[in-house]
Amino acid sequence: MDGSVEFYRNFSDYDNGFGNAEGELWLGLKYIQELAEQGTSEVRLDMTNENYGTGYETFQEFRLTDGTSYKLNIGSREGSAGNSAYGLLHNKFQLFSTFDRDVDPASTRNCAVDRHGGWWYNGCSYVNLNGLYVTPGGTCVLAGAESGACGHVHTGFNGNKGLRRSTMMLRRT
Repeated sequence: MDGSVEFYRNFSDYDNGFGNAEGELWLGLKYIQELAEQGTSEVRLDMTNENYGTGYETFQEFRLTDGTSYKLNIGSREGSAGNSAYGLLHNKFQLFSTFDRDVDPASTRNCAVDRHGGWWYNGCSYVNLNGLYVTPGGTCVLAGAESGACGHVHTGFNGNKGLRRSTMMLRRT
């Protein structure tokens, strides 16, 4: 929403959740998994760019599997967030990585460090909704990180330019 909560956190924080419901919040992987296990669910990503343009991606059959590895399982996609090859579909079947729990498939680097967040990274990612919040429309610049990619981005929707806002929602279908 506004960068008031730091999302560069360890795995335990992502597992248990952090932030607050009045502002920036990560519910917690174990709670997201529990909710999704209660019935067929979908996940929706809503994004707003620097000019207040909006886009979304919705995926059917959302689940987090493989115990505490939280493997991302998603089905068919609908949305207005641009090229689906550069959206969350690229992260399908990935495990959740953080700087202290590197389980992404990139063999030469830790994507959570490179992207400055926690996510279902896949060499490393086109979507990084938990990345560093930068001035909307700006790019992330961190020593050792890939230029622009460490920010709060959805490449299919807004390239490597920082998003103004993003929301990830879950609902029963």
